[in-house]
Amino acid sequence: MAWFSLLFVGVGLVLARRPLFRALVRWRLGPYRFTVNRVDPAAPMRPAQPRKVAVIGGGLAGIAAASTLGTRGYGVTVFEANAYLGGKLGSWPVELSPGKTEWVSHGYHAFFRHYYNLNRFLLALGLRQKFKPISDYRILLPGGSELTFGELENTPVLNLLSLADQGVYQLGEVMAAPTRDLMGVFLEYDEVKTFAQLDGMSFAEFDRRAKLPPRLKMAFNTFARAFFADEEKLSMAELVKGFHSYYLGHDGGLVYDHPVEDYEASLLKPIREHFEKNGVALRLSTPVKSLEREGAGFVVNGERFDKVVLAADVVGVRAVLEGAKGLDGLDPRLLALRPGQRYAVLRLWLDIAARATLPVFVITDRYRILDAITFYDRTEAESAAWVRENGGSVVELHCYAVPDGLTETEVREQLLEDMVKFLPELTTAKVRHDHFQLRRDFNASHLGMNERRPGTETGVDGLYCAGDWVKLPFPAMLMEGAFSSGVMAANKILASDGVREEPVESIPRRGLLAGIPQSPARKKLMATP
Repeated sequence: MAWFSLLFVGVGLVLARRPLFRALVRWRLGPYRFTVNRVDPAAPMRPAQPRKVAVIGGGLAGIAAASTLGTRGYGVTVFEANAYLGGKLGSWPVELSPGKTEWVSHGYHAFFRHYYNLNRFLLALGLRQKFKPISDYRILLPGGSELTFGELENTPVLNLLSLADQGVYQLGEVMAAPTRDLMGVFLEYDEVKTFAQLDGMSFAEFDRRAKLPPRLKMAFNTFARAFFADEEKLSMAELVKGFHSYYLGHDGGLVYDHPVEDYEASLLKPIREHFEKNGVALRLSTPVKSLEREGAGFVVNGERFDKVVLAADVVGVRAVLEGAKGLDGLDPRLLALRPGQRYAVLRLWLDIAARATLPVFVITDRYRILDAITFYDRTEAESAAWVRENGGSVVELHCYAVPDGLTETEVREQLLEDMVKFLPELTTAKVRHDHFQLRRDFNASHLGMNERRPGTETGVDGLYCAGDWVKLPFPAMLMEGAFSSGVMAANKILASDGVREEPVESIPRRGLLAGIPQSPARKKLMATP
């Protein structure tokens, strides 16, 4: 019998002693929260000599690098091509009608409790304390049924059993071959071994071999698309890493928090004020048109700096580096960066109220292209004010991985068609205003790409990388990955100047069953053409 089945049998024997089992899991995984780097308390907090650093990109990675260095006395300048700070967390005003302006963003973001580095920063600024928890993590199915995950056990493995209680699968289904022989990979995350074995396999191919129960496959699919890739393109190694990062590597659960105002009011304005207080110069609407190595430093847009942090998205980084000069020894993987699939965001101001019994954000089992719905009039004050004045609702539709070949018009029309499949009460709703985005600037988690992801260092002394596309030595992803990478890049600069590093925290680096030998049945299935 496979390790996965033996584990479930063992769990069944100790369910009556859950405190003991929780302690055993924590012993095996290690602390759910630990410090990655060694911080020397004797090192000075500021550099001995004035130092100037350019941060290219004002998303979460750039914010992390600029804030860390700015508070330590560095002269930091942030170059941001957009007219707003925040990158994919950014927010900007749009005119709905003459004299009537509302704020929009790239889409809804979930702030999970295990985002240790990002949350520490937001807490220090007094921002995280104002967030509210979502009432449930829920998936809507066509036809009106739902799956709910808000009341699941939080302890790893016990939370897997909780999925059975919620009807995601039956124990007999996952205990039978071939599912039982392959499911263990989700508990065995180990960066080196997982990517060596699974980075060349798609989730779709894994499913064909494992024959996952239909509802379990659906739950994995909805989770997988949050990494901006369809099942045929998503690296199975990235999915295992994601499942470890969000479900099996900590006891924080799937329920998360969200701001109660638009990102501009709740996050970005306070961060700009934090920058100003710490001497960080912010240059919005200022793309980097020239980057050149000169002596021991760099010249960015004609201005000299001692160090540079590349913190733009994958499209922006390539644009900067393709025109750069004098970067001898540059890691060639940086010039091979490419984005994932397109994603779409359609915000609608409607004349009919949407269903009030749903959480403010729900996942959808994709009918055609719709992946998630946000009810903004119930999550942020600005949209709530619009509804109080005009009635109706403010709803946002998300597609995280737009199928290739669809035109902008087709994507927009299909999102509207899919919406009423899940929210039939909006069938007759009239769209008073809308704001549509179709973008392709997110990091790809596609097959075989892990080897082509650069790390924090670039091969050029004094030039560092930060972003959700940077390969980190611990399993942080999405917003936490971006922010953590910015702190890591700043730490490289601090360490080079003999200044005390900022602590970086992580969930456990390896899964509960990492290192367990593969069963013969697993080896045979993995070797199947």
